[in-house]
Amino acid sequence: MTKVGWRDFIVWQCSLRQRNFRMFKGKPSDGVVCQIYDKKTNTEIKKFFCVLLEKQVKEAAKMFEYMNRRTYDPEERYSKAVKLFSSEYFNTPENFDGRFTATFMKNDKFIINLKPSKKYNVQFFERDTGFDFPVKIKKLKKSDSEWQCTFWHNLMFNPSLNDDIEVLLFTPIKTELKTRS
Repeated sequence: MTKVGWRDFIVWQCSLRQRNFRMFKGKPSDGVVCQIYDKKTNTEIKKFFCVLLEKQVKEAAKMFEYMNRRTYDPEERYSKAVKLFSSEYFNTPENFDGRFTATFMKNDKFIINLKPSKKYNVQFFERDTGFDFPVKIKKLKKSDSEWQCTFWHNLMFNPSLNDDIEVLLFTPIKTELKTRS
């Protein structure tokens, strides 16, 4: 593996996500699936979809909440979300810092066994491109902007989502980013 710039990962993620919305109406591709593994044993722990966070996460949360509250029609919400994410949202990678979140059920084994002191790495791969880096993981409170942003974002795609969930924030340790190609 070779070292790369952090911007390479963010640009790649924005490009993949925008392409997925443009070509596949938001269906996630392999590159937006996070694989987390134990750094010590190099064993996979879990795979999950994640939400790439904007630097201005509070504003994004407010926008997503507004989009959800604007209509009760889940098809209209979904359509508006696809339109937003396929056009301008991911056009400016500079708006993102590489942090991401994921939603889990409260009784998920990963949540139950999560140890803040444990070292975790994540991998993102699609075709012949991939990134690998360590992360810090934090459980979020409902009052956190990142929790709100994730909840309102995911509600646009899953109308049956309720707030009885756990949302984790993954903060990359950027100095240890590696790529495969």
